[in-house]
Amino acid sequence: MRTWARELESYTHDYVRRGGKQNRRKQVSLIVNFLEFIDAHEGLTSLHRLGKRHVIIFWKAHREMPEKSAYDHWLGLCQLWGWLGKAEKPPRPHKTPEIQARTEQMAVIAPPKIRVCSDLGEAVKAARGQRNLTVAQLANLSGLEVAELEGIERGQSGLPCSDVQRLLVILDIRLCFRSENR
Repeated sequence: MRTWARELESYTHDYVRRGGKQNRRKQVSLIVNFLEFIDAHEGLTSLHRLGKRHVIIFWKAHREMPEKSAYDHWLGLCQLWGWLGKAEKPPRPHKTPEIQARTEQMAVIAPPKIRVCSDLGEAVKAARGQRNLTVAQLANLSGLEVAELEGIERGQSGLPCSDVQRLLVILDIRLCFRSENR
């Protein structure tokens, strides 16, 4: 049995025995899912080594999670943070109704114009300009770092496809592939 699993068992044993058992079991299973994800990606050795960075990694990898499920996971993480005696609450998922509403509003305010670009950075910069967004505003909408967005606009990449795809959806950029006959 993993070290973190033994540590978690000491917290969950009494927790599941009291209160609404079905809900508490569900919360424990969500906490275990989070810990298994972090263990697979980061190599978790102890629960007390968990931090905000781990939660942010989890949210970035699960952006497509429905809002209700993300909230349920967040409540489970709050319970875990309470057991660990952390002073602050864990970070909330970026996907909030406010961000979704702003993204939809941007599409209504600035209808997309067709422009052919041969490079992703050029397309992102043009679409950002059409919507009158600063790099910082786009970073807030997409959940990406400002430096990552500036790198994309300069032609550098290295982002996971899921981050690029989210950026394309937010800016309403459509990709077309052309084969060149030589």
